[in-house]
Amino acid sequence: MAVSLFRLLVLFLLFGTGTSESAIRRITFKGNHHYSNSRLSRVIITQRKDTYLESKVSRDSFELVYFYRNQGYPEVRVTPQYYPSKKKLEFGIMEGRRLRIDSVTIVGVPDEDVAEIKNKIPLKKGKPLTKRALAGTEKTTKRYYQDKGYPYVVVNLDTLSKTYLVDLNLSIVPGRKIWLSSITFKGINGFVSPDFLFRTIKIKPGEQYSISKLDRASRLLYTTSLFSRVEVNFSIPKSGNQDSLDLIYKLTRQKTRSITLGAGIQTDSLTPQPDRLLLTAGWENLNLFHRGISLSAEFTYNPKFKIQYSPFKFQGIDYDAMLNIKNTYPKILPLGLDFTLSPYIEHSLINNSQNPATLIFTIGGEAGIKKDFSNRLVTNLSMQVKRSWTNDTSYYSKKFSSTNFMRLSIIFDSRNDFFNPSSGVFLYSFADWAGNPFGGDNNFIRLSSDFRNYLALPFRAVLAWRIKAGLLLPHSGQQATDIGYLEKFSLGGAGTIRAFAPYSFGPDSTVSGKSVRYFGTMLMVNNIELRTPYFFDLVGLDLFLDLGVCSRNINLINQNDWGWGPGLGIRVSTPIGPVRLDYAKNGATPFLPFKESWTFGGRLEFGFMHAF
Repeated sequence: MAVSLFRLLVLFLLFGTGTSESAIRRITFKGNHHYSNSRLSRVIITQRKDTYLESKVSRDSFELVYFYRNQGYPEVRVTPQYYPSKKKLEFGIMEGRRLRIDSVTIVGVPDEDVAEIKNKIPLKKGKPLTKRALAGTEKTTKRYYQDKGYPYVVVNLDTLSKTYLVDLNLSIVPGRKIWLSSITFKGINGFVSPDFLFRTIKIKPGEQYSISKLDRASRLLYTTSLFSRVEVNFSIPKSGNQDSLDLIYKLTRQKTRSITLGAGIQTDSLTPQPDRLLLTAGWENLNLFHRGISLSAEFTYNPKFKIQYSPFKFQGIDYDAMLNIKNTYPKILPLGLDFTLSPYIEHSLINNSQNPATLIFTIGGEAGIKKDFSNRLVTNLSMQVKRSWTNDTSYYSKKFSSTNFMRLSIIFDSRNDFFNPSSGVFLYSFADWAGNPFGGDNNFIRLSSDFRNYLALPFRAVLAWRIKAGLLLPHSGQQATDIGYLEKFSLGGAGTIRAFAPYSFGPDSTVSGKSVRYFGTMLMVNNIELRTPYFFDLVGLDLFLDLGVCSRNINLINQNDWGWGPGLGIRVSTPIGPVRLDYAKNGATPFLPFKESWTFGGRLEFGFMHAF
């Protein structure tokens, strides 16, 4: 037994020593003038700390040669060299001269097409001849004729090399021109009206075949949110006409009705009771009357409990409540525009210890037109009216106030996942013109933009960052102090600076009893988060930093106008999106003892979805 263990120990030591001695510490490239070491290191398989294997390095040399030849270097030579004493692997590269296009000749088509194709294709005189550019030239040429009604076009590419200059010849056979004889939707079975689908795809029977229009039609069908899958098929008409095709859409429908419930909490920095509860309930139907008409309603209720602990005394409840209804009639206006209606009601109550409670009622509505350019880009032009009543003139200069404004907005969303994005961007920007000539008590221009970017990192981590800015400019003789506070910006709480309670920053303040809320006419927020992957597909971590300012003048920022705070969050993956618990701390103040604050002077937030 002892002999066997000794043999195993000796074998283990020998194996460990051999691996360590042959491990590669450095990989370098010599002679590469057109591509960086970083780019070439992504071509090879061998990496630092790998064991040196001659067969593996030979494969890497082949991959480098293949890479260079695809980039237009036919005479490239790669010579690997391993230095055992330095444990360094070096690839010597002799790139040679690069092939370039000397002339482009196109035959088989009219002269007017030749000029247009030459302008569109990536391979032009003087450009390097690469595999990607060659494929792009063939694809661009085919697509040019497929958009002109020739789905069976054939493009043959031929090259003639003269030393390092290449003549490119394109032989094009357009084939038969095709029209669409009929359009059929399969899989709907009374689910949605065909008239609505025809308005959506913007293609009619009898039109000329166009690959771009067909691609756009598929994207537009996805933007309705009625279908999880859209397949396009063609068939020969029963009449046997060789100049036409029947277009068939096979649609897989998805659920169009949903109910959502949400809950969250925020904590004060000093007391263990929730600073505010966040409660939401929503209902949505995306296919009213089987015509793609959508109707949704969302109710939010955010109560704040006021409790005095020494001695114990319940001081009342503050709350904000809102009911928002949105109704969309898609593609009923010219140019494929949607018509939207969005009435809403808001109500806020702020309890005061000595004075009557502050009450704020707001009733408003929005009517607008919306244009979906793609499943990523949406624009909206709307007219909004708002009427507010309050018994506290610290919020508005008078108890009744009206605001009428026109809004132009744009949304661009290329995120790869709605719940847990790891790449892409999100942009929401709008511009408001309030007051003259639309009437109302508040005259201002309000600009706002929210930009978010998501970057995939090694080990499935994600770097997410956001910058949000806003500016309010009075006009028609009004000053910033004349504008009602509820039209201005505020900072603090969920989605902004999590280390501070809502309404924590700004030069303008309103006081109702012991409640103080701050507002400003200029806003700037910057958030950055490092998100780990979900461990065991269940739990993930966030490290974040929030910074922001809410002021009246960029050149005059007071101490009460800005703040920052780092934090740590926990996320739990659920079928309805991540559930998060964030802890954030004011970066300008030290931690407090546990006896003074159970959160050590920080704040906790619990809720659904990411902060941004």
